[in-house]
Amino acid sequence: MFFQTEIVIPPNTAQDDPLVTRLQVQPGVTRQVWVMFPHGCFGLVHLQVWYWGWQLWPWTPGSSFAWDDYVFVFEDRYPLTEPPYELVLKAWNDDDTYEHRVTFACTIEPAAPQDELERLHDALLALGLLRG
Repeated sequence: MFFQTEIVIPPNTAQDDPLVTRLQVQPGVTRQVWVMFPHGCFGLVHLQVWYWGWQLWPWTPGSSFAWDDYVFVFEDRYPLTEPPYELVLKAWNDDDTYEHRVTFACTIEPAAPQDELERLHDALLALGLLRG
């Protein structure tokens, strides 16, 4: 499943009071992530992605994505297993004159239903590929 949102960050949006956008997603495992900065951002607009109070991306705590005319694309398998199923996007803008737009997108592979996992487990046991 593909999820996307565009965020418009007003000028003078401070890091200690970021614009917070909640992107509703489905349970599963993240696969690919896109963070898109159009021409004109000049590294003045920043974005962090959080899940359950934990900074997911960028991976270094306290850091942020900030570019100009660049699409950052990467693969990352992160399980989204607990409701609420939402990614929290925190953005700020150091520009004192212009608003800036950033687009965030990700793909999420749906989680296998529990009964399907149990059937797979039982089948692997029957084949002798797992120990009980």
